[in-house]
Amino acid sequence: MAFTIFLFFIGFYILIKGANFLVDGASSIAKFFNISSFVIGLVIVGIGTSIPEFAITLVDHITGAGDIGLGTIIGSNTFNILFILGITAIFFTLPFKQEWVQRDLKWNMAAIAAAALFVFLFSKGEISRFEGSALIGLFLWWLFVVIKKTNHTVEDERPVKVVAFPLAFGLILAGIVGTILGGEWVVDGAMVMAQAFGVGESLIGLTIIGIGTSLPELAVTFTAAYRGRSGIAIGNIIGSNIFDFLMILGVASVIYPVSVSSGFTIDITMTILAAALLYGFMFIGKLYTLKRWQGFVFVFLYIIYILYLYATIAA
Repeated sequence: MAFTIFLFFIGFYILIKGANFLVDGASSIAKFFNISSFVIGLVIVGIGTSIPEFAITLVDHITGAGDIGLGTIIGSNTFNILFILGITAIFFTLPFKQEWVQRDLKWNMAAIAAAALFVFLFSKGEISRFEGSALIGLFLWWLFVVIKKTNHTVEDERPVKVVAFPLAFGLILAGIVGTILGGEWVVDGAMVMAQAFGVGESLIGLTIIGIGTSLPELAVTFTAAYRGRSGIAIGNIIGSNIFDFLMILGVASVIYPVSVSSGFTIDITMTILAAALLYGFMFIGKLYTLKRWQGFVFVFLYIIYILYLYATIAA
């Protein structure tokens, strides 16, 4: 117990250092190849920081442990949009580009909606192997569109020192390992403390693990925003969300059809609403900008949602 709590605090330190390495390496790669840092954040960083959700979901699904895997995906996505983007926008106004809004935010909503339709409309509580293949196909199509339509215009962000390619690549790997390892230790510590208070399995997935596996995204997004790298900060979140719902759920369903309890209806609905609200906020006030007051709204909604979850479980 004491050692796990010790790792909990050490994990936070490693998480922050890993985020710094990841941002530095990704920024250098973007400058080296003259690629938009948003695309680097969307693909490399976004997918890299989603590895914890991928591992937990597959292990949970293969072992038949319960609803932790799906709860982790849903909880992580809701946390990503409402809390991570919300708390970051409170400190640093986040400028989006029109392309990000019109392409990737729409894909984000479509990814969640596709998974929800497969679960609650077509298969009524299950994602079949065929539907899982369709989700993977959608992910590959999105990836193709992103890479094909990437222009070579570098965002108007703060100057960044470009390091040699091998070092930049090494920083990315070290950053991914650090954020994942740090996040895992933080989650392990949180799990021990939560179980000591008798918290239920579904709630653990939606909150503690969902939030814990998003700590890499939180660290990377906040660090990138602080350093003026809005492309990585935003792309990391959007890429992670799309990867979670299309690739992770798709692969898990292909291995074995994923059964979804009706208790997740409200939670998936909340994730869809969060994605839709993010898109809508882009057209209120200054176009394509997530403003401070909108960040407060996001964080407030997330707190209300968490309180609702605990009230429901307690009832």
